[in-house]
Amino acid sequence: MDVLKLITELKIIPLGTLVSEEDVSKICDCLIKADTPIIEVTLRDERVKKILKYFKNYPDIFLGVGTIRRTSDIDLAIQSGATFIITPGFSEKLSSYAKQKNILLIPGIQTPSEIMQASEFGHKILKFFPAELSGGTKRLSAYKSVFPDISFIPTGGITETNIKDYLQLSNVIASGSSSMIPENFIKNKSWFEITKKLKNIKIIASNV
Repeated sequence: MDVLKLITELKIIPLGTLVSEEDVSKICDCLIKADTPIIEVTLRDERVKKILKYFKNYPDIFLGVGTIRRTSDIDLAIQSGATFIITPGFSEKLSSYAKQKNILLIPGIQTPSEIMQASEFGHKILKFFPAELSGGTKRLSAYKSVFPDISFIPTGGITETNIKDYLQLSNVIASGSSSMIPENFIKNKSWFEITKKLKNIKIIASNV
């Protein structure tokens, strides 16, 4: 299945910062049990770069790599079998490099100027980040008439309590959230609770 089709169907992208081979194994198991075979792994820890390779053991999981800030991060993501990458902001250099490497890049934006820049480089799906701190649903709603050809994946401050508000917007195709895979749950090895969270948020998304 095409990764964009999967994202559009699921409407959610779980975010996680995994730091060990066990984390990868257990989280992939949680994703499969919750019938949510996609994850954005954020490069916020040097340990993450060392464990991305273990995702190759789970070909049914669509791996996305987030917090991409340099071309070497893109190379690492591709070597790890990633099907998409996400940048926290828009970069002409990274956009061009991703096209050269033939991997889907979803750039992060906040402002109209950034949306226009990304659009000029051919990006029609953008990450709105950090969503809650950048005006949330009101700002995204305001963007609908100005940028009718752009779809958004809001991320940042999104939880079970507000994800439905975002997904109800016609210009939002999915939402990313670290609340689906809480960092403290990973540290405490609360795999059952993570699976439960994933299932609950998937139900919320499927009913929008």
